[in-house]
Amino acid sequence: MIKYRVEFDESDGVISGFSISDLGGEHETKSKISGFYDEEKKELSFKEVEIIYTKSPVSLDDFDFCNVHLEPSKFKLGSDKLMGNFKGKFSDGVECVNGELVMSSVEKIAKRVSKFSKKVQKSRKIEDSIKDRLKGVKVLDTLNLNVLKKDEVTSVFTKSKLMKFYIYDGGQIDNDEVTVLQDGKIILLNYKISEKKKLLEVPVANKKTTITIIANSVGDIGTNTTVIEVVDGNNTIKTLTNLNKDEKTKIDILKH
Repeated sequence: MIKYRVEFDESDGVISGFSISDLGGEHETKSKISGFYDEEKKELSFKEVEIIYTKSPVSLDDFDFCNVHLEPSKFKLGSDKLMGNFKGKFSDGVECVNGELVMSSVEKIAKRVSKFSKKVQKSRKIEDSIKDRLKGVKVLDTLNLNVLKKDEVTSVFTKSKLMKFYIYDGGQIDNDEVTVLQDGKIILLNYKISEKKKLLEVPVANKKTTITIIANSVGDIGTNTTVIEVVDGNNTIKTLTNLNKDEKTKIDILKH
């Protein structure tokens, strides 16, 4: 069982969007998808066509991944469920894995979580500390974030010559501080996070450029939770650190 999410738009039968496999796991991978929707037959099909980022180990000599190809499957636009068979293929068409997709709409899941959270808040048998952790849980927000964890490497694929990093606090300001390095050299030192977006522009000249984020403090509330938006002109990846003091995480920019 592997967590899998898709988000797409349909226009005149053409599907475009993205998928995320192993959501929240150590091999989380986001890919662009393209496909078709047959209105008459009520069938949906798509395939993963380009990797945006991955947390799996990456070889600089081979960027080839096993991509999902969903076979034409019964689906009515706007419905809550999608079920269908898929084949995994490398870029040369060689099959690598196959299986079945069984999915529910995010909105439906969010309603269930909200209903459950309300029951928890009303219960006298559940500790206040647990209630506080569940307050304001937003499934849609959570699924849109790439969480950057301790000693983790997130590989971002780009064709651009310049990457932009927007750094800010996406919630309550609690005095988090970070230091950012590019290939071992400091480009931002002991920066206190605020609601104002701090822009860092990183030239991409080499095949791999490594950005290291170090948590200098955890602020006043929990861990260091700094929002970092990575933008290359074609894609925007919204990430969120989850680090204790002095812990670090890395983003490898891979040019292809």
